[in-house]
Amino acid sequence: MSLMKHRYSAVAIALHWILAFAIIGMIALGWYMGDLPRTSAIRGDLYQLHKSIGVSILVLTVARILWRVMNKPPEEVPMEHTQALIAKAVHIGFYGLMILMPLTGWMLVSASTHGLPTIIYNTFSWPHLPILPNLTEETKHAIDPFLENAHSKLAWVAIVLLGLHVAGALKHQFIDKDGLMARMLPGIFGSTDGVAQPAKGVLVAFGGAAAFFAVIVGLGMFIGNADAKPAPNETPQQQAPVEIIPNWEINKEESTIGFSGIYNKKPFEGQFESWTAKINYDPDTMQAAQIEVIVDTASAKTGDTYSDKSLVGTDFFDVKTYPEARFAANGVFATDDGLELTAVLTLKGQDFPIRMPFTLDIADGSAVMNSSFALDRVSLGLGVENDPNAEWISQTIDMNVKIVASRLN
Repeated sequence: MSLMKHRYSAVAIALHWILAFAIIGMIALGWYMGDLPRTSAIRGDLYQLHKSIGVSILVLTVARILWRVMNKPPEEVPMEHTQALIAKAVHIGFYGLMILMPLTGWMLVSASTHGLPTIIYNTFSWPHLPILPNLTEETKHAIDPFLENAHSKLAWVAIVLLGLHVAGALKHQFIDKDGLMARMLPGIFGSTDGVAQPAKGVLVAFGGAAAFFAVIVGLGMFIGNADAKPAPNETPQQQAPVEIIPNWEINKEESTIGFSGIYNKKPFEGQFESWTAKINYDPDTMQAAQIEVIVDTASAKTGDTYSDKSLVGTDFFDVKTYPEARFAANGVFATDDGLELTAVLTLKGQDFPIRMPFTLDIADGSAVMNSSFALDRVSLGLGVENDPNAEWISQTIDMNVKIVASRLN
């Protein structure tokens, strides 16, 4: 028996199918990621995509709830009481699922001992939930299995709900023949009388969802900026000032402190955008040279939002506690290959000896220094929590330094 009835609005139909495919895609992607080896070159990118889809589902669910509040659904097709209760339970279950799946994933990432950032579609920084990142390592290890189990089991709940939903729709369409599917696929499974009343609340629904997204991302930017600076009550490692009277002026526009390596089996490059240097050097008295470079570690940039966010975290530069790195050297020495200095690199409160070979060209009061040398990031305590065995990030990081300076009178 075919019943003439009203259909859902175009917005409701679009949200229904977008969310349906997003949920199915997220589940499939989650299973695929779980089967990938840890060393897979695409594993990290897929995790970011998985989290991005989850956030999208959460934001679109906000829009869908607001839309549902402002626009009544079509009248229900008559059905047996038990069947009606099951249909209602499935619909309520889906709304709960669309909130709980992203939320448990958000909690899992926020409480992770890895402390990895979430970058939505490699563009927007999505912050961790409050409190969870500040839990002790023991507490995080204790709750991680619970959160991971809850998140993964919700995928099975989604599959059950999808199965019930699809089975009910097919029963209505091909057994009851009441044309119910035309309400969500008008023109394909029959015709309807159109919408019961004009749709309303587009700005409220999507404006509310956009506002929700903007607030969370805004908080992420605020927290990110706060994390890049020492907290007022903290006392990060401070270096005693070195009394160096510079006799060279650095040309910052032509000078660079760069680094490069391998991440996910692909080469990457970056540089520190903010640093200062004092140099006292005379070619006739090289062994009396004094050099000090202070680097703002939060200024490390690679051009990749996820990587830049990771670099400021506790596993790498930990810029909230140690906002600066210091490179200090006394004396320059001639070698068979050119010039070399032995410096002390102070990073995250620890001192490391560094040998830095370089070339130096001085002419007409101008100097150009070039140096390339390698650093062992594991020995420096960088990325040792998430990748101590260099499965993702190369253990050797190449430094490329160019200093252009003019002699001061």
